[in-house]
Amino acid sequence: MKLLIVDDEVEVVEGMAFYFTLRGHEVLTAQGGDEALALVKARRPQLMLLDLKMKGLSGFDIMEEVRGACPEMTTVVITGVSQENLEQECRRLGAARVIQKPVKVDELERIIEWAAARSTPPEGGGSARPT
Repeated sequence: MKLLIVDDEVEVVEGMAFYFTLRGHEVLTAQGGDEALALVKARRPQLMLLDLKMKGLSGFDIMEEVRGACPEMTTVVITGVSQENLEQECRRLGAARVIQKPVKVDELERIIEWAAARSTPPEGGGSARPT
């Protein structure tokens, strides 16, 4: 699976990238919103693991931009932010799931398996759009 990890914390990005590369995934990384948007448009990942609170463009801004550019991509928000209506707002912007930091590796594994199943084209061709 081609996945994009977006977080402004270098250690988070590098740790997840190392782990998922070892498991055979194609991993793209971005430490900011502009870089993430460019990668989404150029490389069309199947899954984006997205932090909300970053310098420059926020995760909310990124979701707003990619919603039309790459509607087949599954977005999972990973955040340490806790506020009322957060999950509802993320889902309105296209996030399939919202999970709180710190995230356990086995939870991320399950999410990637789930996202891979959602992006598998149905028999006969075409592409499955995330629901």
